Amino acid sequence: MQPKDCFLKTKILGVSYDNIDGNAAVQRFLALMESSGKSNIFFLNADCLWKSRKDKEYRDILNQASLLLPDGVGLRLATRIFGSRMRDNCNGTDLSPVLMKIAAKKGYKIYFLGGRNGIADQAAENMRRRIPGIKITGSYSGYFDSDKDVIERINTSGAEILFVAMGVPLQEKWISHNREWLEPRVCLGVGALLDYLSGQIPRAPLWMRQLWIEWIWRILVDPKRMVKRYLIDGFGFIVFVIWRRIMGKV
Repeated sequence: MQPKDCFLKTKILGVSYDNIDGNAAVQRFLALMESSGKSNIFFLNADCLWKSRKDKEYRDILNQASLLLPDGVGLRLATRIFGSRMRDNCNGTDLSPVLMKIAAKKGYKIYFLGGRNGIADQAAENMRRRIPGIKITGSYSGYFDSDKDVIERINTSGAEILFVAMGVPLQEKWISHNREWLEPRVCLGVGALLDYLSGQIPRAPLWMRQLWIEWIWRILVDPKRMVKRYLIDGFGFIVFVIWRRIMGKV
């Protein structure tokens, strides 16, 4: 039986996410793996919401996800502005290794797709060292010309779980457009996960993550991209959310 809070939804700017904690997210993942259908797990942060504002296709894909999990302080603040509370930070970078450990115990096969040349391969090698018994049956770069060839690689590998790291909204759209042919039971859109697992990008210290200030670390590591994302777009996002709240619109 699935936990009751697996079905707790919170709607912001036209997107409804699963407002659950990490334990419930794990239970939901297990239920999806044991079901007979195909499922998609995506993550929602402030940047995703900001992009979905003017991208109906992306917004619809998020709303159709089997599981849409909350990620980051921006979404937490937006949820509070709309009078609710985000129960947990179920970001993909922290949750994915937990799911991989469970997959190893259950014997599920995994495939990594994304990143520049060599990133997915290095991430796979690192996780094989970190998680005894993990079955990563294939890995491939996120830069390719033929969807058909990549899908064939994934399906031939026998993977039951596919981690796609292409950034938003590309990864969600790629999964959605190709889901009919992709055979893994669960596909996840995981952003920069493989960059972290490969060691290409250093992760913020634990204390910063616990204080919900990992965004500061990301700005320090990659100021060229992250200043715009967290300071310029982030400020615009919060102002927009406050305005929507004042206008009484969700």
